[in-house]
Amino acid sequence: MDAHLDLMRAHPDIAGRVLRLEYTSVSLNPQARLFGRRSLLEQFDPGRAADRPVLAAFKEKLACPWALYHVSPDPARREGGADPAQAGDALGGASRRGPGIHSRPEAAERLGAARRPPVEVDARSGRVRAWIQQRGPELPTVEELMVTAPFHVRDKKVPHFERKWAAHRGSRS
Repeated sequence: MDAHLDLMRAHPDIAGRVLRLEYTSVSLNPQARLFGRRSLLEQFDPGRAADRPVLAAFKEKLACPWALYHVSPDPARREGGADPAQAGDALGGASRRGPGIHSRPEAAERLGAARRPPVEVDARSGRVRAWIQQRGPELPTVEELMVTAPFHVRDKKVPHFERKWAAHRGSRS
């Protein structure tokens, strides 16, 4: 890890892009950290002089168009007659809502205005999300949220997502 971080410190522009990629991924899926329980961003300390250029490059990479995304990740349910309480294939879906937004603060403001559930703001990362439905403790799970993230994420849905998602949500009613 130390050698990897030193390499990133030697190439802050590339490190900034990698950090933005991880930031975007974790925005869409809170479980998608690159290093298990800790994110790559958490490996850098703003109080350490050698880390400041990397964090500055990351901040620069976040100065891009933003968007709101509707995310419905990992319902994890077996299809076709299998035990619905057993983990299975994840369906997953993410779709951009509306046109690009000029900045991260504007995206957060729009999410706050658009959602009735409380909006969460992560103080360290600045991630903003609003849970429509949080994952419960038992399978099959349903999780749904609105998030802000850089505009470059493409819509993603597995084939037949809408039909499967509707059926899955119905099973949790």
